[in-house]
Amino acid sequence: MKYAKEVIDLLAAYPGRRFKMKQIINYVDPRADARQRAVLRTGVWRVLVALEESGQIGSNREEAAARVHVEYWWSVITTVPGGSCQEPSQYVRALAS
Repeated sequence: MKYAKEVIDLLAAYPGRRFKMKQIINYVDPRADARQRAVLRTGVWRVLVALEESGQIGSNREEAAARVHVEYWWSVITTVPGGSCQEPSQYVRALAS
């Protein structure tokens, strides 16, 4: 996918932050003219669909009110399946008595 690196770089740098398509396209190529933006939009859309299908990003595409203003965000992982990432006291110092 042609624009995957740029899209992943932007979304992964700000987990949980919502981006509109226009913001993503401006990040990929801020100097693109109208014709180039149409090509960019198709390529970026393909990347976003693939990332959403794999579970890496979330979107509000399915909501009826969001059809015009779709937002995409990098999913924030808070837990790991099967247990915690570290022991609770792994990086905690004992309090001085």
